[in-house]
Order: sequence, then C-alpha cells, then structure tokens
Amino acid sequence: MPRVREVPLESLPDDVGKALAARGYAKIGDPTWELVTAHCPQVLQQILALMDAFAAEGTMPKRYIEIAVVTVSRLNACRHCVGRHSVRLAELDLPHSTIENILDPDVAGLDATDRLVRDYAVAVSENSAQIRDAIFASLREHFDEAQIVELTWRISLAGAFNRFNNAMQVELDDDHLAALLSQDGRAEALPAPSRSG
Repeated sequence: MPRVREVPLESLPDDVGKALAARGYAKIGDPTWELVTAHCPQVLQQILALMDAFAAEGTMPKRYIEIAVVTVSRLNACRHCVGRHSVRLAELDLPHSTIENILDPDVAGLDATDRLVRDYAVAVSENSAQIRDAIFASLREHFDEAQIVELTWRISLAGAFNRFNNAMQVELDDDHLAALLSQDGRAEALPAPSRSG
C-alpha cells in the first residue's frame, strides 16, 4: 500500500481523468503511480502528456527503450518498474532469463546493440558526468541524434519514476505479477518489496 492514499479516478478533474482513461490500461492492470501522483493533478496531466508524446512521436525501437528502463529499474531496485517493464520486454521476445540478469556484463540473449543500450543506461544512471565520447560514437553508429536524445530522456525519467515509486512504496500490481509469472518470469527474481520502518 502506498505511503499516501490513492486518489479515486472519479474524483480527478475531468480533463485529467480523461487523459488517464485514454491511456488504455485495459491491456494489463490499473493505474498505480498515477493515482498517487493525482494528488497533484496538473503534474499528473503533464507527465501523462510527456509519456504520450514519447509514444506518439518517438522513433527509438521499443526493445531498446524497454532494455534501458529495465536496466535502470534493476539498478534502483524498483520492484514496480522492473515487474511492469519486464512483462513488456518479454512481449518483445526477450527471455526472462536474460531480463532477470540484464545487469550481468556477459548475460546471454543480448546482441551488441542491446548491450550498448544497456551499458549506456548504466552510464547515465551511475555517473552521467563521466560518460566517455566513445560511447556516443558507438551510439551514433546505430541511432540518429533524435533517438539518442529520446533514449537519454527515457533513461533519466526511468530513474525518476523508480525513486518516486520506491519512496512512495508504489508496489507492483497483481495483474502485472500474474502476467510476468505466465511468461515464465519468477517473482523471486524481482527486487524485494519496499519496506517501512
């Protein structure tokens, strides 16, 4: 249970509720972090607009975005984000044995471009001021500048979402956990749930 109450959908301002409803949560699960963020409805609306802009205008292949998000989320031990995005990554044909071990330098199942994206996500997350020019030279061999900018924003935002979910104790929902298990993922391979104390 989150540290603050979830705002009921029906109590949101009409424009915010419509923006949230339009996001298509019927596929798997209900809103989670959104109902906590809804205490600041205009902030929620702006975050939703940003995420919708990435979905509508982004050109970076989803596989690379999800590799980056799972990498960052594993670094930050965010059970919510690791669980949800592992489901998405498995839907893109990456096996859970790879997803669960994505931080291992020699994990099987990643090609050279996947590893480049994973390593860039680690570099941005752990020491962004010290990233070497060589990694950008490698990124330019595979991606255009707009894609590199998009990837960098998605990595940075994943870290922000991780910290928000961990601090507020927004947990992985049952529907995503069930989806992960149905894909042969393992609950014990997820980061531990957030703890109060």
